[in-house]
Amino acid sequence: MDKILIAASTHWDREWYRTFQEFQIRLCGLMNRLITLLEQDEEFLCYTFDGQSVVLEDYLEIYPENRGRIEKLAAEGRLVFGPLYNLPDEFLSGGEALIRNFLLGDEVCRSVGGRLNAGYVPDNFGHLSQLPQILNGVGIDTAFFFRGVDRTEYKEKEFWWESPDGSRVLCEYMILGYWSLKSWGKMGKTAAEHFYDAYRTLKESSRLNTFLLINGSDHLYQDPDFTAMVRDVKETFPELDIRNGSIADYAEMAKEAAGDCRGLRTVRGELRDFRYGPDPTAVTSCRGRIKRLLFAVQSQVERYAEPLAVLASACGDGFDYPGGLFGKIWRNISISLGHDGISGCSTDEVMDDIKSYLIHALQSSSRISEAAMEELTGREEYGQASGDESYLAVFNPHPFAYTGMTEQTVHLEKAGGWKDFVLYGDNGEEIPYEILELSDEVITREYLYNSKEKVPRTCVKILFPVKDIPALSIRYFRIQKSRLLEKRCQEFYVRRQPSGAKIENQRFSVTVNEDASINVLDKKNGQIYRGLNSFVDRGEAGDEYQHVSPLLDEHVLARLTGVSVIHNSPLSQKLKITAELNIPDRADRGFLKRSAKYRVCRIVTLVCLTEGTDRVEFTVQIDNPCPDHILFARFPVALKNPAEYSNTGFEETERTGERKDFAPELKSTQSLLNPMRGYAGLRGKKESASQGTAAECDGSFHVMGKGLYEYHTKKNGETVDFYITLLRSTSYLFHGLPASWLDGQESTTPVVETKGAMELGETTVEYAVLFDEENPAREAEKYLYPLYGTDIPHLPADRGAGGSFLSFDNENILLSALKKHRTMDGTVVRFYNRSSHEEELVIRTGREIGECRACSLLEELEGEVKHTADTITCTVPGNKIITLYIAWR
Repeated sequence: MDKILIAASTHWDREWYRTFQEFQIRLCGLMNRLITLLEQDEEFLCYTFDGQSVVLEDYLEIYPENRGRIEKLAAEGRLVFGPLYNLPDEFLSGGEALIRNFLLGDEVCRSVGGRLNAGYVPDNFGHLSQLPQILNGVGIDTAFFFRGVDRTEYKEKEFWWESPDGSRVLCEYMILGYWSLKSWGKMGKTAAEHFYDAYRTLKESSRLNTFLLINGSDHLYQDPDFTAMVRDVKETFPELDIRNGSIADYAEMAKEAAGDCRGLRTVRGELRDFRYGPDPTAVTSCRGRIKRLLFAVQSQVERYAEPLAVLASACGDGFDYPGGLFGKIWRNISISLGHDGISGCSTDEVMDDIKSYLIHALQSSSRISEAAMEELTGREEYGQASGDESYLAVFNPHPFAYTGMTEQTVHLEKAGGWKDFVLYGDNGEEIPYEILELSDEVITREYLYNSKEKVPRTCVKILFPVKDIPALSIRYFRIQKSRLLEKRCQEFYVRRQPSGAKIENQRFSVTVNEDASINVLDKKNGQIYRGLNSFVDRGEAGDEYQHVSPLLDEHVLARLTGVSVIHNSPLSQKLKITAELNIPDRADRGFLKRSAKYRVCRIVTLVCLTEGTDRVEFTVQIDNPCPDHILFARFPVALKNPAEYSNTGFEETERTGERKDFAPELKSTQSLLNPMRGYAGLRGKKESASQGTAAECDGSFHVMGKGLYEYHTKKNGETVDFYITLLRSTSYLFHGLPASWLDGQESTTPVVETKGAMELGETTVEYAVLFDEENPAREAEKYLYPLYGTDIPHLPADRGAGGSFLSFDNENILLSALKKHRTMDGTVVRFYNRSSHEEELVIRTGREIGECRACSLLEELEGEVKHTADTITCTVPGNKIITLYIAWR
């Protein structure tokens, strides 16, 4: 007998085409009626609140007096929240933020007595390949969603989905969406007719003969006739086993059936096929400014504030780890990462709120970083500098020793005669540096017990080399007053350099082309890469969700308008390239073609080479004059039939680059756009540059982006062109596509004009490229997360240069989190294996270990881990995420 569970739910976008404040009013009305309905109707077994729990906080903020009623219903299993805090965009969140989302969701659900024990992620814009491992890590072995599955290849709605490490979950692909019984009995059909049509459609795709139907949809109140309609269909179809209950109840039903079913297929990899409806892949580039703000926030929290707070609380005497503040920070981040929030698919008013959540998180985390550094360096003890010297304290946020160049700002307080200085290392050696920027400011300095004071100072941004700064440690540099020595040396060097549109260092030589692209000679292998970073502008006829080309598109290429060498020193060189694109003013109102009126889009590109660094860096400043277009940077890559891949969440996801043919029975074509996080690239074969040989050798090309989340590739003969999206300008949240879903229902997404999504005015993006780099992850870490510095008036006598707090000995193991345990005094260290092979890892610590335990992603303690007083040894399976708990003596 077929088993059918009818679940009651709503899909709740906290903010979208209305603001949070407006939707909160509707939420309160829904919850008030729902609580009463559940209390009065004992046949109504369970209501599932959309896989998230932030709605509970939002409701109780207004109706705290109803907490007891909710706790009673939750204890009875009749009102279920979670397991997430907020339904996120997985690719923009990244792995660590996704785990924190589950942690917050668990905390909120525990506060009322339980959570949904199923991976209900109904409306996410595709799914990370590591989501099964993350779900297993929070105690969940099922997943429910309706986006991302290739329906031309996989016909069944039930399947096993396996992560690269072998973790798996039983999946229910919700072919009819999370609204299969939306407006049940109210759409021109009786309740029984609506039910049977949905059941019959799912029956065609079922292997387990279990069926989940959901009464609900976006922001809908619960129909009080729910149980009456359930009784009606049970009486009408006695040959079917029909019941109402929770999505977790259905998960148990499906698992039981799967246990008796041999040959249920297994799917591996990310789920990003959207050809059956509107294609939301372009959310990774919509409203790029908010994406770059997100990158700044997550970098500050994950790589600086939390690790520094751990060090300060472990090593300092007066610093308490600010767990409550971090909870608030992560709530702001998780709310901003809502799938209609950080994706940019909302109104301008909502996006202003998303921006404010992120700014608040950035302000708090930045101040925590500063306070932790003050504690670690003794800054609070000494006040301002006196005499002719001060110190620069530099923190290495990586679990490996850092060697390379660093940019830091030295503040010369009450400078007086300070016009220049000499920089010394911790062994007294003089370190060469160059001045990048000079400015003056007056700050307000605060003290614990003394009154605040105004401090005038000169800000000197400098570039200098560092060598072997230990992992997760602070190194000190002495700043000694001098008499214009460095400025004179730098000026004399600049004066001696030849003039020409070219820069070079020990690795690369860069020249400029007439289309404002560059040629790069790689001196290491003799290879010349031509036409890199050319700009291509195309029309945009889509909306905030999807990139759609006008049927009569016009591709616009840049032309060079100026070149200058603006920096040339022994440590770094910089080219300034100015270019113009004559782009159509906008798309026509039918979005058929681009306008016949043109406007000038000006682009300034700064190309930087730094001594001792194996990358070419770009800072691109775009002055966008008009909407409805998308701008790419293009890199021709001379690799034959390469594999493409990008870092996403706890994995380098490989893609073939092949595009499937258009399928007439589906609703959409396949997108060219792919997500990236930190870096993306190509690996393949290339012709050897060695003289006298035509042999092929391995080669690679990578782009690393700060807050850039989208790339695509196109074949160009036997080679490939790599594109990174710099700017996408669109005019609408949504603008009225035809029938959107296989059930024939028109999309109910509102048509709203969004001026903020046009991205008019100035935009700055930063990225860098690598050639033939074997470990792009390590280089990306160094580029994306530079050393963090602060200057102090005196060197603390008891802190000195210091050693590593914690270090890894394996380059394939990447740090994800260093934080305090959620309820205990110890430290949580999370890391993952970027390779598909088993790796051995030795972790060395600067403090004595009292206890080391493995733990779940929810930080629940598990088995002991082998360790000595200062060493932890573990085997890390391929692509595995590991979380350790360390208690210090």
